[in-house]
Amino acid sequence: MITKKFKKYDCIFKEGTMGDSAYMIDSGKVGIISGTDKNGQRRVVALLRKNDIFGEMGLIDNEVRTATAIALEDTQVSVISKKTFDYLLKNDPFALRPLLEVLSQRLRNTTDLLWDSSKVPVYNVKD
Repeated sequence: MITKKFKKYDCIFKEGTMGDSAYMIDSGKVGIISGTDKNGQRRVVALLRKNDIFGEMGLIDNEVRTATAIALEDTQVSVISKKTFDYLLKNDPFALRPLLEVLSQRLRNTTDLLWDSSKVPVYNVKD
């Protein structure tokens, strides 16, 4: 893996761009920004710190980024390229456990948000 350094307020990646790598924070803080609030202001959906991983969806689905990542202070990250991900997947899948844990936790958080939303219909299911 290679490392990259970002100064405070540098853009690490932008929403809508193709994702081909994930990042693990070695030092610093990153804000994940997506969508806008009712006043048209960008929403910070996550504040990430040392050892947090972000941008992982780009490694898996080859789709565009769903959020923007901004360094909120001077930050250093380790870059997990698609090539490295594919190599680990084939040769050392256990090394991907932290990434899978992140994906699992984010899926759980999304599920919790859906259940908490009053817009989600409730269905009675009979066996």
